[in-house]
Amino acid sequence: MGFTRFLHNDAVSLEAMLATAVDHTAEAARGRHVLAIHDTTELNFSAHSGSKHGFGVVGNGRDIGLFLHPAIVVEAGDGDPRQVGHAGGILGLADANIYMRQKAPPGGRKSRERQRKIPRPIEAKESGRWVRGLSLADQRLREASMVTVISDCESDFYEMFATPRSAHVHLIVRAEHNRVLSDGAKLFAAMAAAPHVVGQDIFISAKDGRAARKARTRISWQEIEMPRPRVGFDLERLPATVKLNAVRVEEIDPPEGVKPIVWLLLTTHEVNSLEDALRIVGWYRARWTIEQVFRVMKSQGFDVERSQIETPEIMSKLALAVLIAALRTMQLVNARSGTSGQKLADAMDEAAEPLVEMLTKKLEGKTGTLKLKNPHPRGTLARLAWVAGRLGGWDGYVGGGYKPAGPITIARGLARFDAIREGWELQKDV
Repeated sequence: MGFTRFLHNDAVSLEAMLATAVDHTAEAARGRHVLAIHDTTELNFSAHSGSKHGFGVVGNGRDIGLFLHPAIVVEAGDGDPRQVGHAGGILGLADANIYMRQKAPPGGRKSRERQRKIPRPIEAKESGRWVRGLSLADQRLREASMVTVISDCESDFYEMFATPRSAHVHLIVRAEHNRVLSDGAKLFAAMAAAPHVVGQDIFISAKDGRAARKARTRISWQEIEMPRPRVGFDLERLPATVKLNAVRVEEIDPPEGVKPIVWLLLTTHEVNSLEDALRIVGWYRARWTIEQVFRVMKSQGFDVERSQIETPEIMSKLALAVLIAALRTMQLVNARSGTSGQKLADAMDEAAEPLVEMLTKKLEGKTGTLKLKNPHPRGTLARLAWVAGRLGGWDGYVGGGYKPAGPITIARGLARFDAIREGWELQKDV
């Protein structure tokens, strides 16, 4: 009930919550090459449709819900596609766009304007969220040494590539459209015919009942030029052509019955060698991070879709709060092995370090066994992840069939850590 009152408080605004999260991320990104990964997920509340009102519809056009389009920021790392997951650590949030889709009018989904083929500016389209995410990442991460904005097929449209951006901001977009290039060739055929070389094995995560595997690949790359579309709203304000580098990666000899992966990536980065091409593939694979965050928000963590909040205004606040909590959780999950090399300051202010050390000493116990010792150096995020795991119920043992703390355990531990910190801060003022 206390949390419900908090969300209903007019002084608690989406803008203030987002600004606080963005400020921390911008500071953490200073001087680093970061990936700004954005994507859209739907929050489906059909299980509680009788108690909710004012919501739009989700992708099937029937169930009620909201859409969430965040841009999360991850340290770029070296872009090695052989790695399981992504080496760079999560830094935070650059934007979160929460919106509703109105139910289709009787007689069809298209509006009268679309039926009449009246062009609309990209800002007026739902797809404008991709350009908005790019522009805000550019603006809010201006002190990063480099920003690579990564997005999937839905963002493959001309305005995305032609929108002005700062010199330190680049794009990686997975191609969806088999567009005609300036020389008259079709994109997919041109890249399939381009000279290729054997690439590196790529780890493919388990998905939709498909087992995880290592995929042998071949890879090709070349510069392409895209002409401006002939039809569209105010396209004359954009350049007549855009030059990009295309990278195509194809799986060789996939397992029987498994469709081979074929990715065609369009990027503004220079690609002059196999090493460059593999780096683009590695950075694109970091997009999996945002899928993990969405799962922690839903079935594998906070279960936000089961919330009984009745109005979209209050639900939007909850969705943003859960997004921030899921990011904090995955930040520690990804840091728990220590391989990301992140500092404690990437997650919270360094004033919390004495508390982390106090809790480490308590949780290690007096057994003297190395198996119950926090193995990570002071001041690292991995050290906090160990503490959060132990507070969440993880036994602390590693090896011998024991698993590290997962997202649900880490989230539970973080909640306990925050409560302990609040009391710790209060006693310092007594």
